[in-house]
Amino acid sequence: KIIEFIILIVLFALCVLPFYYMIISSFKNTFEAMAVPPVWWPEKFLWGNFKDAWVEANFAKYGWNSIVISAAVVVTCLICSVPCAFAFGRMEFKFKKPLWCIILSDMMVPVQCVFLPIFILFSDLGWLNTYGSMILLFTYSGSTIFFIRNAFMQVNNEVLEAARLDGASELTVMYRVTFPMVKPVVVTMALMAFLRRWNDYFWNLSLTTNDRVRTLPYAIRALNAATDGALPRWEVTMAGATMLMAPMLIAYIFANKQIKNAFVYSGIK
Repeated sequence: KIIEFIILIVLFALCVLPFYYMIISSFKNTFEAMAVPPVWWPEKFLWGNFKDAWVEANFAKYGWNSIVISAAVVVTCLICSVPCAFAFGRMEFKFKKPLWCIILSDMMVPVQCVFLPIFILFSDLGWLNTYGSMILLFTYSGSTIFFIRNAFMQVNNEVLEAARLDGASELTVMYRVTFPMVKPVVVTMALMAFLRRWNDYFWNLSLTTNDRVRTLPYAIRALNAATDGALPRWEVTMAGATMLMAPMLIAYIFANKQIKNAFVYSGIK
């Protein structure tokens, strides 16, 4: 028990210390932020770092882009994924197995292998530097379909048969009968989709050639270049990263109960 407790403490520290150092560094001055060994508690808390990060990173513009794109991706992804997952999990239709193999194989292809054809396609369509390209590309998510399908498959057949005997259509069975049962998994997948888009940096650069629809991760990265002197202002960058993390933390707090229920529902206890 003692060894297990020590291991848990070490793992907890490894997970928490980077976040603590990021947050506490956002209140330091430049010399404390770059000090070796690290300064774990600043002599004076400088709240102005957050104001500097907000102004220098243009948080209002990039934050709005992040909110619009992340929210739209969550909505469109669920609208696409839930019916698709229900069809693969609880219905029979032609070419079901080959289509499911395509979805599984798509999950195994790294995005670096397909970003160039996607870039050329959107370029030919004139969709670069638009919200459409940043949203449409992520409307389909193989992993989201996979996990929601597994949740639908755990619903008892008796429940579905009873609803169908009462004259319920497939849409009614999906949304009014089975959806409440798999809601924790759907909420968890929605949170994962939100986090992926909120933190996305790769597609920020792959589908854009200017700053029009770029999001906060690009702005935080640009903070490192926004230095007036020889020393990088790591404290301002850490303040920007802390503000970037805040919405994710808030979203997790509100969805915490649903996430726990999703793991329990999936049989992971």
